[in-house]
Amino acid sequence: MDLKDFVKDSLAQIAEGIIEANESLAHTDAIINPTAITVNSESSQAYARTRPQARSDDRTRVVEKVDFDIAVTVHESEKTNAGIRVSVVSIGLGAGGESSALSGSNSRIKFTVPMVFPSKRT
Repeated sequence: MDLKDFVKDSLAQIAEGIIEANESLAHTDAIINPTAITVNSESSQAYARTRPQARSDDRTRVVEKVDFDIAVTVHESEKTNAGIRVSVVSIGLGAGGESSALSGSNSRIKFTVPMVFPSKRT
């Protein structure tokens, strides 16, 4: 797999995952990758806060960062029609996630998705 294809496919899958996660949480007040935020100072425990909306409830909400550290391995199949298979192995997820050593050659993707966690079901 070419590097450009790896980057393109990785970014597309991350973006599609964010869209699908927002859709699956539509019945809650969770927001994945909120657009109207104010980033806090580095001394703050939370990453950011949402900006007040032009509604009756002008409360702001805490925006957390969800960190991903993913190892991706590519396996070529011995069958002629099978092609290339990409396997995703989790190395760590979020703050305090455990790390593990993997043998062999792996690519790693690290990214962060800001999220407002749900406070209720609507």
